[in-house]
Amino acid sequence: MYINCNNYKTKDIIKFMRDSTDKTQTEFAKDINKTRSWTAKAERDEINISLNDFLKLAKINKINIIMEKNDN
Repeated sequence: MYINCNNYKTKDIIKFMRDSTDKTQTEFAKDINKTRSWTAKAERDEINISLNDFLKLAKINKINIIMEKNDN
């Protein structure tokens, strides 16, 4: 699956990542030593997610992150 992150908010990307792994909010959060409420808040855009946490979640769940420079 390829998702152009420029077209989505962080909360949507987190939800896509979790849904693609078929994990519960609790299981997804435990991947990086967070709580279920952390995942719920992330999916509601109520917290700022660090780039480090985002990249850890991607790596643990075998999701490739590709960064491209937007020249616009």
